[in-house]
Amino acid sequence: MLAKYGLAEFVSHRPLLRKISIPLTRSGGRLRPPRLVRESFAQRLRRALEELGPSFVKLGQILSDRADLLPKHVIHELQKLQDSVPPISAEEARNRVQEELGRSVDELFLMFYDEPEGAASLAQVHRAILPTGRTVAVKIKRPGIDDQIRADLEIMRTLAHFLDSRVKYFEVMSAVELVEEFSVQILKELDFVEEFLNLKKFADDYEDDSTVAVPYVYEEFTTHGLLVQEFMHAQRVSDVISGDDPRFDKKLINKRTADFVMAQLFINGFFHADPHPGNFLVLDGNIICFIDFGMVYSLRPHEQDNLNLMMAGLSRFDSTLVARSLLKLGRADAKVDTAVFQSAVHDYIELYLDRPIEYVDLPAALMELLQMVVSYGVRLPPRLVYVAKVLGSLQTIGKGLDPEFNLLEYLREFAPRIWANQFGSKRAANRVIDSAMAWGDAFLDAPDLIQNARRFFRDRRLQVDMPQADILSETVDRIGFRLSFGMVLSALLIASALMVHADVEPKVNGVPLFGIVGFAIGGVMGIAFLFVGVYSFFKHWQRHRRP
Repeated sequence: MLAKYGLAEFVSHRPLLRKISIPLTRSGGRLRPPRLVRESFAQRLRRALEELGPSFVKLGQILSDRADLLPKHVIHELQKLQDSVPPISAEEARNRVQEELGRSVDELFLMFYDEPEGAASLAQVHRAILPTGRTVAVKIKRPGIDDQIRADLEIMRTLAHFLDSRVKYFEVMSAVELVEEFSVQILKELDFVEEFLNLKKFADDYEDDSTVAVPYVYEEFTTHGLLVQEFMHAQRVSDVISGDDPRFDKKLINKRTADFVMAQLFINGFFHADPHPGNFLVLDGNIICFIDFGMVYSLRPHEQDNLNLMMAGLSRFDSTLVARSLLKLGRADAKVDTAVFQSAVHDYIELYLDRPIEYVDLPAALMELLQMVVSYGVRLPPRLVYVAKVLGSLQTIGKGLDPEFNLLEYLREFAPRIWANQFGSKRAANRVIDSAMAWGDAFLDAPDLIQNARRFFRDRRLQVDMPQADILSETVDRIGFRLSFGMVLSALLIASALMVHADVEPKVNGVPLFGIVGFAIGGVMGIAFLFVGVYSFFKHWQRHRRP
């Protein structure tokens, strides 16, 4: 296959293989390369992936999001890859439902529409009506796709090992690591229970948001190969953009979409990683709805913290904050010069962001930033790449809905919410509690450390002629205890305040119980601390009044 598409140079530098992969054909009495070889490397790579089948098409689609790994011209070509597979027959679809649920389609539904609503490489969707009268979307995994994907993954792993043994194509990632990352993602997409859990979490996160609709999913009909969810009677956002339906307020839809996406990325840290126009619906009342939750990512706490700081830094043109956040987000090569890296970030901000806002393309600028970071040997987590992709989709959809929309300007308006979440969330309260406990342990151990030091010097008969040494030792012990007590008390009060602010359960009269208990304990400790301080002061004062 590689030789057929002139890609042998991709896996070997041996001239013989190159010659095999670029055969000459006679045309008009002259030797000339065939049309295939006259195509660019990116075009030949796309055609090879299409011929290799659905698994390799999915790999190409995921690679098209990796601006940190591939050059722009290859990414643009891979973005043309489509799941062009014929749908399975209605009979096969009905058999798959019966295999998964143990009951026939006629027993489960009042009506099952044989014509699929959509078909892709992994699954296809049919409309059906439950006995309750509710219309549902039935997502059915293609028969045999699990075995096919796993077989293709083994081929990819073999090819990846072959590539890595000959040359390193990616600066911060081996081909084997790339295939393993793809394997994790596609196996998650094959398991519809994972998608069910994603839908449930989104429904919980946005239960109180009247501007967002999340399809209801039927747990009793959910298996690893079948997913039944509410059928959303809605318009695709692409139709809303191209149409002029008076029911829809495009600017309001855009504002709600931006709020929804930003909340996913910077508040909840749990986001839909494939919000292209086909997965984005609009209901009556300008209510927005995403579908297809197979590709969802959850940001780890330290990733979200540093992502928030990075985006806040970009909105303020703070190169120091951006550089520090990127280095904490990624896995840096030991040779990275922090000062040089920070200077590069400063130059990047001046070149791409520090200009009139109408000339700033934030998604493109983020992709440039990712490629610059990789060039310094910093490996970024894949989740960050998908954050950039989601922001790119938001910019594209936003411009369609509202030509005046600018993502960087919106980010600046949203930045206060990012900061508020950064310092007022439950996660922030947990960090304060952890820090307080660590400091508390350190200060509580201080008297023991002092006593151990005294024993050390005493056992070694180290003699120091110091008048009133006992008084000094007593004073040091007293100061250590007071510092320890004061730090623990301060940490307790701060943690209690954050718990109240974070609005955690359980509650008493609407106030978090843990916050009340913390303030109560802190109050008792504070009164005791004050009493001991006053008592010590009078004792010291009386001692010095004696003649």
